[in-house]
Amino acid sequence: MRAFRRERGMFVAELDADERAAVAAVVADVAQLLGAGRLEDGRTTGGPGDDDTRQTAPPTEHLAGLSLRIDDIAAPDDAAVRRLLPDASRNEPSVSAEFRRLTEDDLRRVKTARLTALWDALTTGPADGWPRGALVVHPDAGADLAATITDLRLVLADRLGLDDDEASEALYADLERELPDDDDGQPDPPADVRRYLGSIYAALSWLQESLLDVLLDELDRPR
Repeated sequence: MRAFRRERGMFVAELDADERAAVAAVVADVAQLLGAGRLEDGRTTGGPGDDDTRQTAPPTEHLAGLSLRIDDIAAPDDAAVRRLLPDASRNEPSVSAEFRRLTEDDLRRVKTARLTALWDALTTGPADGWPRGALVVHPDAGADLAATITDLRLVLADRLGLDDDEASEALYADLERELPDDDDGQPDPPADVRRYLGSIYAALSWLQESLLDVLLDELDRPR
């Protein structure tokens, strides 16, 4: 994996085939948590309740930002989804319920659209003229990609139990150590899974940091 850099007017990182597959799997899992179906099946629904695949919606520009839902939405049961769709207020349940009713459907659609864009970039490869492993992002889409990587990291952090800085530091320390075997001298499957997910989390954190660096540099460029 190579960090993001600015090249030919675009933001460009590089991931090999295994890295692309690993990140794409997480993207698909997070999209499914948000109700989008499996991206592997070509399903790109806008959120819960959408049954058609790749369906073209009627024009709704005049309804932008307006939720027509009148019933309340329960807070998600899955802790990872609650990180993606948090309560607006910890102390005022009625405020949180109203905010969720007005915004959650749209927020799911926005996050799903961003995940789908990253999925497409990872699974289809770059346009002609770029190296095969290049992940090419237009500067205007850089902030959306950074937000999407945050969503991926939030879900991975929940699955890994990273609730504070101490837990994160312990994960990085574990990744630097050689993977121990169990008492029978065989690999420990739970430890293998944790190390695998932890490696993806660490890689995404590093990749996001490099993306934020080029985004900040972009702000300083003369217009």
